[in-house]
Amino acid sequence: MAKKKPKKKKPASEVSEENEFLKLKMMAEFGGNFVGDDNIPPEVENHFLKQIINFHKQHENSATTSIYKYIGEPEYNHVHDLNDKEVKRELKKLLRLLNRHGIMLEVLAPTPDREIYRFVTEELFKQEIGDVKMKGWTSQYVYEDFHPNAEYDLKYAAHHILLGLFDSEASLYDDYIADDLKDSLGLTTDVEELKHKVEAFRGQYHDVIMVNYDFIETNLDTDKGIARIICDVHFKTQKVKGKRTSRHLTTVEMFFRRDALVKSIWQLTRLISEYF
Repeated sequence: MAKKKPKKKKPASEVSEENEFLKLKMMAEFGGNFVGDDNIPPEVENHFLKQIINFHKQHENSATTSIYKYIGEPEYNHVHDLNDKEVKRELKKLLRLLNRHGIMLEVLAPTPDREIYRFVTEELFKQEIGDVKMKGWTSQYVYEDFHPNAEYDLKYAAHHILLGLFDSEASLYDDYIADDLKDSLGLTTDVEELKHKVEAFRGQYHDVIMVNYDFIETNLDTDKGIARIICDVHFKTQKVKGKRTSRHLTTVEMFFRRDALVKSIWQLTRLISEYF
């Protein structure tokens, strides 16, 4: 039997040109912008782009079904018919089954197994999904998208702000800073001025490392969309590379307002700190 000749490998420049064409095709057909990565080899990007196009085409031509039917209509017990140990065991089974069918459930904040089991069987199972399966593709669901957790979102924002202030490896995210930001004295400032203060603070040292922090007080008014947090922050500074570090403890008070459009984002409206 004659051996098949191996396919001739396309030059990288030709693959890159095809990738640009595929991106334009995707933007024309599916809308939006496509942001690539210069570090991805052209052959890998080419394979990825073709997978996306194939995925969209299959979804366009497919019917929808419930997640429960999509995973084979498994038998399950009502949450009230299970004790805590059984809930934990049965939840693991259901999550494994969902994963095998390319459905991932993420739970961001600590939530009892009983509530997650209830959510999966009473809510997630009813969600509509395209009745098509592709190897390697997953559909991701987040529990908090169905049941928002304001305290988790607030502390998530506070975490990133504290990192941006007290850790040299992190940056301040503009999304978490309000346009009408006020400083420790209650005077109007902005994110750029705050960034300058952070740079000046870090500029005194070779390295600044946040060790940990403790939430001392959290006041949250979800109806008004405002909040206040007081934290004790432990961080280390190193004047010269290779030399000993010094430990510091400071108290930071932060005021927040929930974003009007993206309810899961809390923005800093005032920062009270001895350093900034």
